Amino acid sequence: MNRDFKTFIWYFCKNSTMISFKEHSFSFNNVSLAPSEQIGLHRQPLWELSYIVTGSGMRLIGDMTEPFQCGEVVLIPPEIPHCWIFNNNDTDSNGQISNITITFTNEFLDNCSSVFPELRRYIEQLKDIRGAVKFDKRNAGFIASVMKVMCGQNDVGRLSSMIRLLSIISITDKAHIVGAYNMIDKKRERLNMVHTYVICNATRNISLDDVVRYVGMNRSAFCVFFKQATGKTFVTYLNEYRIELACQLLKQKNMSVSEICYHVGFTNIPYFNRTFKRMKGCSPTKFCNDE
Repeated sequence: MNRDFKTFIWYFCKNSTMISFKEHSFSFNNVSLAPSEQIGLHRQPLWELSYIVTGSGMRLIGDMTEPFQCGEVVLIPPEIPHCWIFNNNDTDSNGQISNITITFTNEFLDNCSSVFPELRRYIEQLKDIRGAVKFDKRNAGFIASVMKVMCGQNDVGRLSSMIRLLSIISITDKAHIVGAYNMIDKKRERLNMVHTYVICNATRNISLDDVVRYVGMNRSAFCVFFKQATGKTFVTYLNEYRIELACQLLKQKNMSVSEICYHVGFTNIPYFNRTFKRMKGCSPTKFCNDE
C-alpha cells in the first residue's frame, strides 16, 4: 500500500464513516469538515467519483488547475494526482464544506462485468477513460441525486444505486476533461510533484520529510537531486513560495503581519521577518506601507 493511499484511508477514517473494502465492494463517504482539513494532494489505486455539495475553490487534477463550484461531479481514474483547495469563506453555517465521494477498484469493475453481462459494455467504456472528467450539468444533476439518495440507504440499497451509476458515469461524450497524467521523464516528473505538493500544502506545517516521502526518495538522495535540479534547497524553495503568498496578502491589507506569517505556513514571526527581508530587501511592514 503506497503512502498516498494510506493517507487517503487515514483521512476518511478521521472525517467520516469509512466503509472497509474487506466488507464492501466499494467505498461510500459523506464528509463534512473545515476547509483546512480537506485532504491535500494525493493519488491512489482507485477510481474516485466526487460530488461537491458545499464549497468552492481551486481544483488540481493531473496537469490541470481550474476553479470549481458546488454542484460539480468529477470522475478521476486511478493514479492521477489530485486535490481540492477550498475557499475559507464559502462554507455552511457551521464553517464546513461537504462532499460525497465513492471510490472503487478495477477489480470491482471486472467483477461486475463478469457477474452482470448487461453492464459489460458500460464498464468497457468506463475503463477506456484515461483522464479525469467533469460531467455536464444534466448528468451531474442526475448523478448527484443518486449519490444523495445513497446517504440514507443500507448496504444493499447502495449497491443497487452503484450499479445504476456505472451505466451513467461511463457515458462521457458530453463531459469536460479536467486533468490527465502524462508520463514524462523521471526528473521532470519529480520536480512537478514537488511543485504541485508545495502549491497544495505550503500553508500547512509541512517538512522536508513530508515531501521526501511523497516523491518516493530517501532524504539524502532527494536533497542532492533537488539542489542539482534547481540550484537551491527545498527549504529555500518552500520559503520563496510562502513569501510570494505573503506579498499577495500584504498588498490586500486585510490581515496583520503576524496573521499572514501563520497563514502562509511559518510558525515563528521573527524567522518570517528575517526570511522576508532577506528575499525582498525590506521588512513585511515596510513592504505593506510602500504598496
